[in-house]
Amino acid sequence: MKLNRERIVAEAIAILREEGLEAVSLRRVAARLDAKAPSLARHVGDKKMLLALMSNRLFRDALESVPDGSDWRRWMLDFGRALWRKQRETRDIAKLIAHAPPQEEVQGRTLHALTERLAAMGLPIDRGMIVQSAVQVLVTGWTGFVTGPRGAAIAALVPVEEAVEASLVALVDGFAGQMEPPPS
Repeated sequence: MKLNRERIVAEAIAILREEGLEAVSLRRVAARLDAKAPSLARHVGDKKMLLALMSNRLFRDALESVPDGSDWRRWMLDFGRALWRKQRETRDIAKLIAHAPPQEEVQGRTLHALTERLAAMGLPIDRGMIVQSAVQVLVTGWTGFVTGPRGAAIAALVPVEEAVEASLVALVDGFAGQMEPPPS
């Protein structure tokens, strides 16, 4: 099979899920694809760019799994749930998010897809970006919280799935309350 960016990123994500972030390298991905690391570098640049591409692909997968809708509140909840699922199924995702540097080249298309979704729901882009960013931070915070060294202890004290859902609802409802006109 011919090497391309999508295939390389998919293989790197497979390594991430199977063995963790420490195992991800251009050499490791190349070995699994029966190629040489310099061949991969032509498609994905260096390891930092590969990490950015991986993080972006996982985010895009979550974003693309959210159905379009006219109700921004429902969409934000579904977006948060999709992010939560994607992050829970991906080993070391919190580390990846922390280590993946921002790359304009990578993020441009994703940002465009996101702003198109927000605009289609009639949500002002500036406000929509604040709300979706808050949803991302909330979900990623929960992910880091429960996958960190104290994760098992936290899970023993708190019903995590219920807590994430209640947090998402409270966050989105809070933003909705700020955007609705006061009763006359």
